[in-house]
Amino acid sequence: MKSKKTGFTSVSSVSSVVAFFVLLCALVSAQGKTWTIPEGAADEKNPVASTPDALKKGASLYKSHCQSCHGAKGLGDGPEADLKDARRKPANLSVSRTPDGVMFYKIWNGRDEPKMPAFKSQMTKDEVWAIVAYATSSLRVSPPAAAP
Repeated sequence: MKSKKTGFTSVSSVSSVVAFFVLLCALVSAQGKTWTIPEGAADEKNPVASTPDALKKGASLYKSHCQSCHGAKGLGDGPEADLKDARRKPANLSVSRTPDGVMFYKIWNGRDEPKMPAFKSQMTKDEVWAIVAYATSSLRVSPPAAAP
């Protein structure tokens, strides 16, 4: 005896396939919009000491790789920055309190949206850490004093 197929099975199958592709597209689209930060990065300390030589190296690397977007003072106002769209504006490093390890991985891995290039193929880890030392030592302004 042959079983009789109804139209429901084919509609259900098509719906499942469509739902799968919608979910897949959403995941692929969201993938480049987040940072790739390993667990424990917030506790990772900069292995490059903030010596005058390291800060000089970090300043030079910052100027050649970061300043065009983040600006000379780290305000996120460089000539390459999209200042019209606040969602796409580079981070203001002068007020950032991002831990050293997290900043390292943001520079190292980058992300697609908003655009932050990955520098792991252009710099060594020590060079990225030198930029972190420069950004956290020379670009950050002191937080305002607490009111008495």
